[in-house]
Amino acid sequence: MKKIIIIGLTPQGLSLLRILSRYGVDVVAFYQNPRNVGVYSKYGQKKHFVDISDLKDQLEALIDKLGYKPLCYITSGELLALILREYKEIYQQCEVSSGPYDVVEMLSHKDRMYELAIAKGLTVAKYITLDKYKEGDFEYPLFMKRNYEIPLFFKVLKIENHETMVSCLSRIKEDEKKDILVQQWIDIPPKDLINITGQSFYCQGISKGHYVASQLRRLKKGITSYIEEITDQQLVKHITALMDSFMSDLGYNGFAEFEFMFNKQTNELFFIEVNTRTCGLQSSFNHKFKNLGHIVSDPFAKDVLIPNDKPVHWMNILRDLRSRIEMKDFSHLTDIFHSKFDVFDWHDMKPFIKQLF
Repeated sequence: MKKIIIIGLTPQGLSLLRILSRYGVDVVAFYQNPRNVGVYSKYGQKKHFVDISDLKDQLEALIDKLGYKPLCYITSGELLALILREYKEIYQQCEVSSGPYDVVEMLSHKDRMYELAIAKGLTVAKYITLDKYKEGDFEYPLFMKRNYEIPLFFKVLKIENHETMVSCLSRIKEDEKKDILVQQWIDIPPKDLINITGQSFYCQGISKGHYVASQLRRLKKGITSYIEEITDQQLVKHITALMDSFMSDLGYNGFAEFEFMFNKQTNELFFIEVNTRTCGLQSSFNHKFKNLGHIVSDPFAKDVLIPNDKPVHWMNILRDLRSRIEMKDFSHLTDIFHSKFDVFDWHDMKPFIKQLF
């Protein structure tokens, strides 16, 4: 079987490395951060790169040796943004998932993503990039988040008042403002709020299978630690129809995760974003489908994803512990006994153990 390349060994890269390796694929995984959890996996061949120039040199040498155009998965949001900005020729050298380049580059900017979403009939809260923001444009509280995937001191912030905004702005460089989005706070009472993730794998804009879940526990900075698959089929069909409508004429290939906020009292559904790559919940997608290894090793085949019948409960153990401590929430402690896990794997324990140190 031909080699497949993975770029990025964060937890989602680790998940894909395990899936492909266990399916019998010869995987070469590139990583920039030596502390990435996937570096410690027993699977695959791993290569460190210092910067984008180093990655180019190593990849081009590998491709010359292979003599064919390999399949390539980019599994890190920051690395995807870096590649889109500084190494777009990889899309000619490899069969890159996610792709095509023009579509992924467009969707990597949330303001452009939102323009498309609104045109497709999805509901989006009022937004503006920080470089165009003026005091008074929005009522407090408001969201602040990345418009483009750049290194920042936050992923998502809730700005309560003018004083908080001034303090936050003091930590942001002027040239970063265009890559930060300000958005009106979506005011849903906690008892009525469901944070929804909808994952899929697409080939030429057609889904090979969907999976929709509720993000029940999260860290304050917005990273999810525990999810449960949604079994309300009416809601699932509504969400997957929106996902497919969004992707319908883009010719998109690869993993995609759609995020929504749902008010179960009013049935209002707000589109938050789509991630055009493996997302942080990717390993839960593997637990949902029996044949993901087959699909990702040969994504252009006609096969579709075959779901497991049992609803998925998924947890990142260490992250969930941190979220419980943050929120002072120690209810439903038995969740761990019926969950599938991220990072933790009896057959590849070193990545989990290394997290502890």
